[in-house]
Amino acid sequence: MIKKELIKSSLHLIDNWLDYQVYIKEIPGLAVGIAIEDELIFKKEYGYANLEKKTRLTDQHLFRIASHSKLFTATAIMMLYHEGKLSIDDKVSKYLHWFKSEKDKRLEHIRIQHLLTHSSGITRDGNTAHWESYKFPQLEEIKTQFQEKISFFEPSETLKYSNFGYTLLGQIIEIVSGQSYPDFIQKRIFSPLGMQNTVVDLDETNLARHATGYKRRLPKQERKPFDHVPAKIMKSATGLSSTVEDLFKFYQAHLFGNDLLFPDYIKREMQRTQFKRKGDERGLGFSLAKIGDTTLVGHGGGFPGFITQSGLIQDQKIILVILTNAVDGPGLILLNGIIGILNKLKRNGEEFSFKEKEKRPDFSSIIGFYANDWGTSLYSQIGSKLVAISPGLDNPLEFFAIFKHDHDFKFTIPKDFPLYSPGQPIEFIDDSEGVKILVDSHQGKVFPFKFKY
Repeated sequence: MIKKELIKSSLHLIDNWLDYQVYIKEIPGLAVGIAIEDELIFKKEYGYANLEKKTRLTDQHLFRIASHSKLFTATAIMMLYHEGKLSIDDKVSKYLHWFKSEKDKRLEHIRIQHLLTHSSGITRDGNTAHWESYKFPQLEEIKTQFQEKISFFEPSETLKYSNFGYTLLGQIIEIVSGQSYPDFIQKRIFSPLGMQNTVVDLDETNLARHATGYKRRLPKQERKPFDHVPAKIMKSATGLSSTVEDLFKFYQAHLFGNDLLFPDYIKREMQRTQFKRKGDERGLGFSLAKIGDTTLVGHGGGFPGFITQSGLIQDQKIILVILTNAVDGPGLILLNGIIGILNKLKRNGEEFSFKEKEKRPDFSSIIGFYANDWGTSLYSQIGSKLVAISPGLDNPLEFFAIFKHDHDFKFTIPKDFPLYSPGQPIEFIDDSEGVKILVDSHQGKVFPFKFKY
């Protein structure tokens, strides 16, 4: 277990790495949250909700979280399962009588668990090309498609991601509960968890609250905005919008040890591997990923103008949320980078500590960005140590130096990087105006670096 105080001491490094990533990758906007146990220890917004109007991003702006919607749909199904109102072994046709086709006999064997684990073999998105036209189908259009051959594999034959599958689950929730999908999700999940900034789909009542989503960055061109579009009947697969704080509340309900939505035995079933193929592991709704020595259960989302990632590390009780408003937003890169730093703390925790009788050194006057013609470095303090990374790298651990403190603001370069003058001294000194500059025998003087979006 990583000590909470150690994680908190790493937040300067994480914060400034994220800030620089937004700057160097020209990400329109980024919202990030890190929670441990019941405390949201870090929540910050970077960049803009709207580039054209220069509207700064705030914690009240909604992001389209797209396929994160599947976690809510799976949660709703498992609530009905826990209440004995359905079995995940039930055939889909038991609830959706139109789910049949003379041309596709495989449909009669598909069960709810196949839809939950993306192992049904049915089409990913059908034939309406809504990811190109941005006009999502209505229910009747989907029903019509099921009269044709719409499966590509036998149930349980392979993992085949399917938005159609989770659209069907939304319809099953409506049939079993007797409520509309939005009403059920609102009453049974949003309201009990206090999720006041989450909506099931975009409409005129919440349009103005959304950040603007942007198209991909191209050389020498300004990013172009997407028009906001509703997901319609596919909202149970990809319609939801939310914020960092609300997603923290949702994941908190999936931590072991509480009964906010249902008991732990349900959570264990949802978060264990139910189906996998070539490194892609699926629980019931949740995706499972191994990042270093850490297991993350969560999901990602991609919607026109938005890329998002989130998840929880169950054994550490850590929750991470990354929201971007660009179709090429590096959500997974940023999530992996933060987890990499946390893994470093877990492996090297003792190295960052200091004895209780010793006074913790204070490097606050020297930490920050320094740059010369060869690049930019970010210096930070974690626990008792001065550390440095190259903030433009996707992986902050690719260059992660932990310096030996000699005295005052003098340090020794570590052995880890043979090309980086190991064993030689560096020193932070005041210039004529009292501003700290870095001096070493290899680079000479390296000056503080400031940037703005």
